[in-house]
Amino acid sequence: MRQPNLECSSALTEVNSIAQPIYKALRILRMKQLIERTQLSRATLYGLMVSDPTFPRKIKLTARTVGWLETEVDAWIVSRALA
Repeated sequence: MRQPNLECSSALTEVNSIAQPIYKALRILRMKQLIERTQLSRATLYGLMVSDPTFPRKIKLTARTVGWLETEVDAWIVSRALA
């Protein structure tokens, strides 16, 4: 019977403890929330999706549902403020 590799085990524990808060912080915004967060109209947002390569990509959630990662949207807003 093999003994568990304690170095590997402790490394995995450390990685999991770092990654866990990141996964908890992920939040998906739907279109209504995206409009509220950016204060832009639906038409303007669709235009940005086509014309602005820096605008966050949508994530397909189901066959008819999409969303955007809140962290990416916030980063885009900050980049617009700094531009």
